[in-house]
Amino acid sequence: MTEHKLHDGSLYWPKTMSFFPTYPSLRERAMTQVAIIGGGLTGAICAATLAEAGIPAVLVEEKRVASASTAANTGLIQFSSDIMLSELADRIGEMDAAAFYAHCSKAVNDLGLLAAAIPQDGGYRSRSSLYCAASDEDASKLRREYGMLRRHGFGADWGFPAGVGLDFKARYPAALVTHGDAEINPVRLAHGFIAQAARSGVRVYEHAGVTDVRRRGDWFVLACDGGEILARTVVRATGCLPGIEGADGSEPILRRTFALATAPNSVPDEWNRDLMMRETARPYFYFRTTPDGRIVAGGLDEDASNPETGERALQERTDKLLAELGALFPGSRFEAEYAWCGAIDESPNDLPFIGEHPEMPGLFHALGYGGNGSVYGMLAASMLVAGLRGETHPLAGLLRPTQTRRTVNGEPAVKQAYGV
Repeated sequence: MTEHKLHDGSLYWPKTMSFFPTYPSLRERAMTQVAIIGGGLTGAICAATLAEAGIPAVLVEEKRVASASTAANTGLIQFSSDIMLSELADRIGEMDAAAFYAHCSKAVNDLGLLAAAIPQDGGYRSRSSLYCAASDEDASKLRREYGMLRRHGFGADWGFPAGVGLDFKARYPAALVTHGDAEINPVRLAHGFIAQAARSGVRVYEHAGVTDVRRRGDWFVLACDGGEILARTVVRATGCLPGIEGADGSEPILRRTFALATAPNSVPDEWNRDLMMRETARPYFYFRTTPDGRIVAGGLDEDASNPETGERALQERTDKLLAELGALFPGSRFEAEYAWCGAIDESPNDLPFIGEHPEMPGLFHALGYGGNGSVYGMLAASMLVAGLRGETHPLAGLLRPTQTRRTVNGEPAVKQAYGV
């Protein structure tokens, strides 16, 4: 299978780790109730949630845990999706859209509770988000979004909050602030979750790439580098897998995105560190701060699946991100101590693919496509545990792969599918 590189450049989050836990390779046949494929943040959240629920599980990672997409994650945790609530309501109906947003909001809180239950500080901090309109047209959309957020009980305020400088107001015609978001250190948090899961009995294997997935009676058989796993349920918390292929428009849209981390103690005094920022423009610009006073900024998404841009191209994008920061804080000078490019997957309908494959019970997809992957990982873990307990999660019908959606306002709905 051709290796797909997931990031390039110099990464900040791994540098915050003083010690990297390691896990054994698979050298046996293991039997378990749940096998999690993928040791990134989503797999880590699923492992910790299953351990907390007392459900036996095994986690396998092709290389090292938390070293792929998780290492390039910028750690913004927001209940708002890449698509506005009001725009999602136009597609799938207001009640379904509001329910999706409500469960994403709950997932942010659940992630905080899960993070608080581990001894390692994963950098989870409650935050609010400044959402800026990039044009007058977007200002009208943002005003509509604010009304719908308030109507459905989401914490939101209209306008620029105190502490945001005049340069923001000069650049952006309108803004709103959402409450109930958070920031994390994705690498530390993923390692903390996996370590906690391992202490609770979840078996974790590194360098155990899955080479084939087959059904044998009531069991799934995972052929892995060095061994084999038999499981009743398989959680797909990674992209391409042998034996599992996408079909019928469900394949993700592959893009690459760029990010940087400034030097320590470079956050301007006038910025409220309890705020994260993003804009409505596409591709959009966003930033957050870190405990040691850095700014992590990102954006400039491009329609290219390969994050290997070359040193010159990466420097050009880094300079653009620095210029965006400089325009918002003209009295400050910023330098990028770290800069990287990462691969991201987006779904055709702006919703994650979460749930069992209806034609193969027990195959659970936890694919958090889009910029909200960490939130979707927590949502997937909650839906997974609900299903294992025989419960039907309220979003099961909305997010399940191979689900033909109903029409809304006379328009045909998007169809998702996977073939196995």
